[in-house]
Amino acid sequence: MAYRTLDLEIEHGIAVLYLNRPDRRNAMSDEMAAEFASALDAVAGSDAGALVVTGRGSAFCAGGDLQGFRKWADLPPAKVEAGLREFYGGFLRILDLPIPTVAAVNGAAVGAGACLAAACDLRLALEDAGIGFTFVKLGINPGMGAEYLLHRLVGPGRAVELLITGDLLSAAEAHRMGLFTQVVPGEALMEAALKTARHLTRLDPSICRVIKHNAAAAAADPIDRILAREARNQAPIFTDPAFQAKVKKMIEELGTADK
Repeated sequence: MAYRTLDLEIEHGIAVLYLNRPDRRNAMSDEMAAEFASALDAVAGSDAGALVVTGRGSAFCAGGDLQGFRKWADLPPAKVEAGLREFYGGFLRILDLPIPTVAAVNGAAVGAGACLAAACDLRLALEDAGIGFTFVKLGINPGMGAEYLLHRLVGPGRAVELLITGDLLSAAEAHRMGLFTQVVPGEALMEAALKTARHLTRLDPSICRVIKHNAAAAAADPIDRILAREARNQAPIFTDPAFQAKVKKMIEELGTADK
């Protein structure tokens, strides 16, 4: 399918989704939100075992397109609210994608663009990339799931700090804080992202799905519910011959097999 604001490539079991509005620093429009949701459907229906999201040009994503905000000025708040929820949903459907996702942050990730990077399972960044949840500097409260995403990545205290200050963090600062999982020098970003994606495609897809679901639910659930869900998901695996073969091989490798 041809897109106006995105490029989607699927090859050798890896999908790469490019935000493709470089003249607007890949700012997010309603059209991009709809196309992003469509692209995720295409990825889910393909043989891809991992997805890499990155930006064309010098930026990852500058956040919501400010030009698009002007059209909401004359609408009643209820209509704006509905439009915002649809906008958020188009991008945040990535949270429901059953395969691992990697953000390759090739430049600034700002506002809603920072949220999109945070919604991916892993975040690799160039040394000169930056990330900032800058809503407050525009005089608007955070959106696009910023509180939820930051809470689960850096904890409640750091989340409030980043949202109240709206500071733009360097790649090194974001890495120390846990927002970026890896910082990559020079032009090696896509090579590193694709290497990571290839590794992820070799994992058992059913276990990846369980990990993603359980990790997302863990922040809100009490420990007894988490333990019950873990046990429920683990129990059937113990009777799987492939699992038992792996256990046997590991025991033998450790030199503790029964004589």
